[in-house]
Amino acid sequence: MNEASCSFEKCPDAVLVGFIKSGGSLANEAFENMCARYIGLIASIASKFRDCADGYEHSDIMQEGLIGFMLACRTFDANSGKSFKNYAMLCVENRFRTIRRLSKAKFRVPESNIEPIDDSVNAVEDITSLTMQETLEIKEFLSSVYEKITGVLSPLEKSVLSMHLSGYSYKEAAEKLSVTEKAVDNALYRIRKKLSK
Repeated sequence: MNEASCSFEKCPDAVLVGFIKSGGSLANEAFENMCARYIGLIASIASKFRDCADGYEHSDIMQEGLIGFMLACRTFDANSGKSFKNYAMLCVENRFRTIRRLSKAKFRVPESNIEPIDDSVNAVEDITSLTMQETLEIKEFLSSVYEKITGVLSPLEKSVLSMHLSGYSYKEAAEKLSVTEKAVDNALYRIRKKLSK
């Protein structure tokens, strides 16, 4: 299929994954469209793992979720007969579980027993064995994608989205933001409309 012959919004997931895996000129745009499609599900999973590691803020958790999502895009086999959505969400959950496991493991080892090691060893934890440079580049790219996605939101919508993704109920978000629950509901409706374009 010719890259230009497909409108990204209407392309099936497998086609967009093909663009991403090819690394061609449309790979970034294809990934941004995939992120827009799945950001809500990634955020929903992220809210379950918001306390997975000490020192992680909401944006850190979302970045880790997007890294898991990018790994899913790079490793998905369209010929497997499996759903991309299920595969991707499993990869995102596994990314969070790994962070939780590594965070807990840190506390089990007495600090006096910890030896400094070369940073490149950290890349082994990743299923695709990315180098530290590649991991940093991916994090920067995902951060820019997340900023683009949230860049279309008003300040209230950003606050509502952040609280929603962190697991706050409509009532809790409304109380914290000093608005009505209906205002929170309306903001989430506008967010969904903006992110689905």
